[in-house]
Amino acid sequence: MTYMDSTKGRLQQNGQLSDLFSMLPDNCPGVNTNTSLYLEKISEVEPMNVRRERKDAAEHRKLILRTAESLFAEHGVNGVSMHQIAKTAGIGQGTLYRRYAHKGDLCCDLVNDHCVQLMEISTKLLEQQGKSSAEKLGELLDLWIDALEEKADLVIVIESQKPKEWDERGTTWFHSPMYRFMLDSTASLLRDLLQERPVQPFDPMLTAHALICSIAPAGYFHFRREQGYSVEQMKRAYRQMYQLPTN
Repeated sequence: MTYMDSTKGRLQQNGQLSDLFSMLPDNCPGVNTNTSLYLEKISEVEPMNVRRERKDAAEHRKLILRTAESLFAEHGVNGVSMHQIAKTAGIGQGTLYRRYAHKGDLCCDLVNDHCVQLMEISTKLLEQQGKSSAEKLGELLDLWIDALEEKADLVIVIESQKPKEWDERGTTWFHSPMYRFMLDSTASLLRDLLQERPVQPFDPMLTAHALICSIAPAGYFHFRREQGYSVEQMKRAYRQMYQLPTN
């Protein structure tokens, strides 16, 4: 059984498939409030009851997300209102607001679903044979940057509508399973890198943490937009920073 097979099974069993980005709060729709417990301990966590939905409620969720994603693709996230989503989906606004208090909650659920896909793609990359750890790390960074860029509008809405108490806690992202997945994956590749080639010794875990923090949306998009760097420039800079092969 692969690393992802075992962890994904436990995550699905406990409803702990969490979000990709630092904006996602513990109480974001689809995210367990016990996200501080990581993969090895996840089987000890009580399954959350938030997702114990009746069949019609589950279908409503799928319909809402499918409708929202289609409207966002056509008009942009900021160009779509909750009223428009409800009307297009053919449901009452009350039904929509009972599930999502505001558009940030809805975006949070969409990003959460994409997080699962990113973990699966990342794990397939990590399990590939015939590639050096440096090549894998470079490709992993590219994947995460592409995911940020693809879901930038969703992430920005989540950030703009998050309650003040999320900032006051300041620990949501670092308690999420996705952060732990990224941390352990990156640290493991960095440890392999130390074995594969002569480099100045460094702390793999701390280096992985610093790297992930630098790709967190707030800092990443600030630098991208304020300094005018292109996506390819950002990718190349990260690879050069860690002396990784460039494309």
